[in-house]
Amino acid sequence: MESSEERIDVPYIKQVLTNGLTVYCDPLATSRSVAIGAWIRAGSRFETAGEAGMTHFLEHMCFKGTPSRSAQQIANEMDHLGGEMNAFTSQEMTCFYAHVLSENAVHAAELLGDLLTRSVFDPEELSREKGVVIEEIAESQDDPEDLVTQQLYEVHFGNHPLALPILGTEASVMKFEREDILKYFRKNYHRDGMFLTISGRFQWPQLREGLEKAFADIPAGNAWTSPSSQDFKPAFQSRETARDLEQVHVALGISGLPVAHRDQTALRLLNLHLGGGMSSRLFQEVREKRGLAYSIYSTSQSFVDGGIVRIAASTRLSKKQELLSILEEELDRLKKVPLAKDELVRAKNQLKSSLLIGLESILTRMNKMGRDIFYWGEELETETLERWIDEATPEDLLRVATNQDWTSRRSLSILGPERD
Repeated sequence: MESSEERIDVPYIKQVLTNGLTVYCDPLATSRSVAIGAWIRAGSRFETAGEAGMTHFLEHMCFKGTPSRSAQQIANEMDHLGGEMNAFTSQEMTCFYAHVLSENAVHAAELLGDLLTRSVFDPEELSREKGVVIEEIAESQDDPEDLVTQQLYEVHFGNHPLALPILGTEASVMKFEREDILKYFRKNYHRDGMFLTISGRFQWPQLREGLEKAFADIPAGNAWTSPSSQDFKPAFQSRETARDLEQVHVALGISGLPVAHRDQTALRLLNLHLGGGMSSRLFQEVREKRGLAYSIYSTSQSFVDGGIVRIAASTRLSKKQELLSILEEELDRLKKVPLAKDELVRAKNQLKSSLLIGLESILTRMNKMGRDIFYWGEELETETLERWIDEATPEDLLRVATNQDWTSRRSLSILGPERD
């Protein structure tokens, strides 16, 4: 498969390596770069109590040495390639990716394969990286927005694993031993729990040869199954924590939807209308009309079996109750007042622009393909997503707001001073 074919809205091209590892290709002849992503079905919500933070820690450790490369050599090669090579961990997935010039595609693929199949987890590197991750945890604990958000997850998700921090805790990280890391690595980093996505300009015969070599040592494993929807039970609680800050930080959580839910489009439009930009209801009411906050926004986060819509703002303690009252009024309004025609058009234009402009980035195209395959089992064509946006009606949005019961089922996290 050559990349002379320009792909915009046609489905991905599926390839399978001789070892059974699946690769999804998105060739784009007009690009000068290529993005390669390795997606692992491992995230913080699937950890046991003794593994808290291990998914994220393992992501760090994969960059710390293989039989043929030291940590310094890995860093040197990454910089030598130019572009970007990095990784991220979420509640449900881990992704290692490289975005490089097309001529460096094979080298980047070989480096990724080495990290993901042959990492040695040297004890000295492990000890040093514990310190790095503990400092990352400390940095997060110094950030009021991170703290109020983590507290919101705890009160919203209750005893569910989604309530736990992706980073783990200092205590949990300090307990990790090399054998723990190796066991977790073998459990999750295998052919049946991983797939690759590639977007941009590349020569498939050469890249395939590089991938075959790079991932030759990947073992087979057990097929991954998604968690049961019965496991997802938000707690809808509240918690206020005193902290010596200039402002009180507020995070309100309401029910979201699973990623692969047909009403996701309506939810995204509602979220944009509520707090997705300068013309949103919350920005206009809270900042522009009343001057209560510098920043206020809402964002939707979805998982395999559920989700949360998070509203966040900070203000003076004396204005806290006024802010909470406005949030309540605006959520109640979503259930009672359909969006006007111009409001819905504005939200649709924002959502379409975010989708289409984003896909001009090769890295975003690779990312979208990976997330679609992870959650939907296939890539969603752009024209399908556009059609869903076009077909959404004010009644659809009203129905979603009503069905999610946003006026009575809420979680609330507050962090800040007890008195002015």
